Amino acid sequence: MRQSHLKMGELTRACHVSDQAARLYERMGLLKPVGRTAKGYRLYDAESVERLRFIKQAQRSGFSLEDIKALLHLDLQDELTCASMKDLLDRKIQALSERMKELADMRDVLQSLRQACDGEPGPLCPAFLKLCGPQCAPSDPNPARRKTPFQR
Repeated sequence: MRQSHLKMGELTRACHVSDQAARLYERMGLLKPVGRTAKGYRLYDAESVERLRFIKQAQRSGFSLEDIKALLHLDLQDELTCASMKDLLDRKIQALSERMKELADMRDVLQSLRQACDGEPGPLCPAFLKLCGPQCAPSDPNPARRKTPFQR
């Protein structure tokens, strides 16, 4: 093999990924060694480095490994590739918008719970009571003996 080939450890260090991630990408067919050493070590070339960097960039952009697998099989010469990519991007943007709404709703709930804590300290945590609702209403008037429904 030529000197320009890298062993897996060299490849993963060059691309800042773990060996486990590279092995997963291999199992999924996203990354393929170009050969092996006499001792059986996998060897990779410059194209492997670019492919691994593409995989990581696509992941940072929100693409799943299945999405990436499909992207790697797109024919850049095909006129339909751009339309397919546009459709995939539109779906990703929509999913991200929905997730951002969910996160904003979660933030609002957490802020509401936090605001419940702004009063005077007492024997029962108002945020906890607000979170678990009526089933947490204390039945024992003695604060030292009060327990939530989750305690035994």
